[in-house]
Amino acid sequence: MLINQEFINHLTPVEVSFIRIGIEKLYKEKVRPDTTNYENVSSHVECCPHCGSVHFVKNGFNPHHRQKYRCKDCNAVFMATTGTMFTHSKTNFDTWSTFIAGELNSLTLEQQSIATGLSKTTCFNMRHKLYQAASRVQNQSILSGEVELDPTYTSINLKGTKPVKMPRYSKHRGKGRYRKQASSGNTLLGLNHHKVCIVAAIDEHDNMLFKVGGLGRESFDILNQFRDHYSSNSMIISDDSHSIQTFVSKNRFRSDIIPSNALTSPSGRSVASVNEMHTELKNLIRRKHGISTRHLQGYLDWLVFLKCLRYTLDMRKWRPEAYMMTMKEIIPFRCCDIPKKPMPISLYAAYSEYHYGIYSLIN
Repeated sequence: MLINQEFINHLTPVEVSFIRIGIEKLYKEKVRPDTTNYENVSSHVECCPHCGSVHFVKNGFNPHHRQKYRCKDCNAVFMATTGTMFTHSKTNFDTWSTFIAGELNSLTLEQQSIATGLSKTTCFNMRHKLYQAASRVQNQSILSGEVELDPTYTSINLKGTKPVKMPRYSKHRGKGRYRKQASSGNTLLGLNHHKVCIVAAIDEHDNMLFKVGGLGRESFDILNQFRDHYSSNSMIISDDSHSIQTFVSKNRFRSDIIPSNALTSPSGRSVASVNEMHTELKNLIRRKHGISTRHLQGYLDWLVFLKCLRYTLDMRKWRPEAYMMTMKEIIPFRCCDIPKKPMPISLYAAYSEYHYGIYSLIN
């Protein structure tokens, strides 16, 4: 029997109550504390996680009686969870759901550890696997129509870097920090190459672009590396920055320019929505007491993912929808690779004036 809105409309309130009680009973019998993630993913095997081929056959079972498959093209053997967030993971479905709910509510790693009963290291690995899986939402987005474009900046953060691999001198914090840095000659003023440029854009359909672009002030090259995210009919709403206007003209986009010292363009358009993205990022950085530049893109992807959920779904549906949207995505790294993720910027270019001579170890 298919339960849809038309079927429900023909029932009395008491009959609907009986159906709800029956569904709740079936849910409690189906979803137990030991329910595995494999049970959710096993019915969604569509291709080989190694080569993407759709030509594969069943190939027996593993010791836990989970179906194995063999790819006809690359001859690799895999299972439903191979390459996903759940590869080699003993964490059950209930714990993953609790963890996802915590991320949706911006819990810290300490709070996640208490809520799930897992270690902080495990929660850290789960977080970055989840953020990688959520990146598909942004990577597949195409901006069209009226597009607000306005880059923002954040300082390079080397959180997690061992002291012997630091590419710069330690910074003084607290009172008198400016005087100490100036006396030692280690201060650089203005928007220099110690800042990370983040390209932010949002269109009238709430499609978003939030990407680490490079070092220093925005340039045509930084903006143009994301050209494929814009459709040809885009109208770029931005300030009168020379690099943005060069990007617009060379790609033959329409534009609506906001003059200097003005809040709106002559036609009344603004970049309020993209400025809201900037504010959310700055609030996130403040709550996390800084975000490592190495992992910054993951947090940007998660912010976009959260905003998409907020724009399209009721809050009560966020957790199951987030699980469904991320459970099948391929994760291109292992847990041991997360602290070694490559920097999205060149530390050699950022700190060349320090002459430490160890850039080959940290890039």
